[in-house]
Amino acid sequence: MKKWIVGAIIVIATATATFYAVTHRNESSPLSQKITLRVPDTRFMGILPLYVAEEKGFFEQEGIAIQWIDVRDPGQAEKIFHAGQADFFMTTFANLIPAEVRKPGTIRLLYPIYESAEQPGSYILVRSDSDIKTVQDLHGKTLGTYSGPSQKAYALIVLQKIGLREPDDVRLIQVASSTQVQCLFGGVYDALFTVETFGSTAISKGARIVESGVRTKYINNPFWLGSAAISASLAKNQPQIIVGILNALGKAAKYIKEHEVEAREILAQRTNTEKEVAQRCALYTWVTHPTNQDLKQIQGHVDLLMAEKLIDKSVVVTDIFEGVLNEK
Repeated sequence: MKKWIVGAIIVIATATATFYAVTHRNESSPLSQKITLRVPDTRFMGILPLYVAEEKGFFEQEGIAIQWIDVRDPGQAEKIFHAGQADFFMTTFANLIPAEVRKPGTIRLLYPIYESAEQPGSYILVRSDSDIKTVQDLHGKTLGTYSGPSQKAYALIVLQKIGLREPDDVRLIQVASSTQVQCLFGGVYDALFTVETFGSTAISKGARIVESGVRTKYINNPFWLGSAAISASLAKNQPQIIVGILNALGKAAKYIKEHEVEAREILAQRTNTEKEVAQRCALYTWVTHPTNQDLKQIQGHVDLLMAEKLIDKSVVVTDIFEGVLNEK
């Protein structure tokens, strides 16, 4: 073979290898282009991994910058997300599924969250001098919840499971999440159906537990509470952000397990929770890559919501989850 042909082949091969290495590096590295993620800051303990990922630089390592939107009310945060003014939002399946039904194909889910019986994060609480001793004693009483359709939906399921009807047997009263503990002690309602960190806050102030792990006992165990959501257009147009988000949140979930004390300190700081409450409250479990079994359980939860007529229509959850690691 002539020398000039050999030389040409070497040059072409070198150029091809260099091009492949550069493009491959850019495709696999989330740092190739920095992306800003707009997130409503609801001070909800369910988004603890986001706080940890930001504090520990996990988002920065993935080329993601968080732009927090100060929205304390979960309902308002949901409106902002659906209006396209936020990119990432974590809420309950009771809120997410109706949104997907109204506008099919507009959202994608990732990073589901659950409560377990081992770490109960839901309660029915009363004042220390209350005559309510068991859940059956709620007959003829008023039960408070925080505002929004999801908590009302779960309260109705629980009441039905214990044989009580609303409003005939028990009357529900919904208040702002920030005032629910105050309303319990102020006598606005007889009992409070609440979740962490509000549950531990009320208990630290003298509230008595009638039932703990309410959602895992009367609805499902584990209780798949909800998930993070992003817009389908963002997932389609910038698929690398899914990898970056899951990488960062996966590191955060691992950090929470391995450095629980420090993670709880971050919880106290970022949610304005009293330190003693942040150190004792139950933590949720976050799943970076749900398995097929996880998705089956989530599907069961969604189907239950429909069976109880708390949502109008079910969906196939495997169709709307992103970043899922299926079992072989």
